Amino acid sequence: MVVLTTLLGEICYEAVKFVVFIAAICVACVCGAKLRKSSDAKKAAKTEDK
Repeated sequence: MVVLTTLLGEICYEAVKFVVFIAAICVACVCGAKLRKSSDAKKAAKTEDK
């Protein structure tokens, strides 16, 4: 019984860790896209001035 409880705890821990890592990757992708979009807008404005 103790082994089963430990196994279930490990499975839950790994599942939560996986979800957190996936969420961190998604947040990083969204932030990167926003930064790239603003950078492209600055470059476009700079070339438009010249």
